[in-house]
Amino acid sequence: MRLHYGAASIYDPARPLQSPSGHDGARKKTPVTPLNATPSPTLTVGFFLLPLIVGSLVVWAIRRTSGPTAGLWAAMGLSAWMAWVGGLAILGFLDQWNPPHMFLVFAAILVFLAWAARQPWTERLGTLPLAWLVGFQSFRIVVEILLHAAVREGVAHPTMTWTGNNWDILPGISALLLCPFVQRIKPGTLQIWNISMAGILVVTVGSAILSAPTPFRQIMGDPANSFVARFPFVWLPAVLVTSAWLGHVVLFRRLRRESSEE
Repeated sequence: MRLHYGAASIYDPARPLQSPSGHDGARKKTPVTPLNATPSPTLTVGFFLLPLIVGSLVVWAIRRTSGPTAGLWAAMGLSAWMAWVGGLAILGFLDQWNPPHMFLVFAAILVFLAWAARQPWTERLGTLPLAWLVGFQSFRIVVEILLHAAVREGVAHPTMTWTGNNWDILPGISALLLCPFVQRIKPGTLQIWNISMAGILVVTVGSAILSAPTPFRQIMGDPANSFVARFPFVWLPAVLVTSAWLGHVVLFRRLRRESSEE
């Protein structure tokens, strides 16, 4: 079953992909999903600056809890990661969808999170004030405002905002409301919130993947969700989504430890 938003999709899995010259063999050299609209300067700058700010906060937190050397390694690793995915996006490599090259980025993110979940530095991040760990997720409010603007400009698929299948603004708002009162909330209750909000992020990412112009696309409509393969929008999954999940991992470890000590 496929969901449809607005006009018919610009990608038809049954139709061979062709380059503008009409030769199938050249399809890997050109983006197959041109954007329906040019992103505004405000949108572009927003998706450029926000990952830099959020990434810097993560590096600062690692430096604060694990020391200057760990902070330096974190800064270098993040810089290399952002440069790598940004470079691939600029070259057009990630904007190939049959097979979807963006899956290389998603695979790298999953490997990193699986590795980070067992590292001492994520345990040490959990020593930060609990209100900071919860309140960190409020950056997703800004992400959702930018995504809503992207949908309104015709850059992102309609499912990518709160009028579609993206309810990720709820974790951001609830984090902002909860952080002043976290000391009064039992760890088990807060853990339920943490897992639930991580689940919303999983649904959001799943919707984004299913509306991308892949051969197994299930959410139809224009524009196909290919903007995340362009620079600087590629930093949305590479930095912002990864940071949100990392925050959930850190908070999960902290709350699990506190629950076991009760």
